[in-house]
Amino acid sequence: MTKAQTENLVKLTLSNGVKVEFDPTKGNGHCLMKARQASGGMATVIYILAEIATFDGEKMPAPEILNFNAHDIITLEEAWGNAKPGQ
Repeated sequence: MTKAQTENLVKLTLSNGVKVEFDPTKGNGHCLMKARQASGGMATVIYILAEIATFDGEKMPAPEILNFNAHDIITLEEAWGNAKPGQ
């Protein structure tokens, strides 16, 4: 991983103990459109994170992420919203 990739990396631990890491610079327009189509316009952020994040070091499909408790879902959405790609 390059220094730029490390600087952009967002890391958090959810209340269920799952460690999440993602690089917001990997969420491009193609990823957004794919997420919107897959989610029917709902839960778009979760579908984006399913594409670009790891959960305890592994990829996780969006339907599994959506089984997390509501607090953890909000935490993930807030982490995405607060991420500043390229800064």
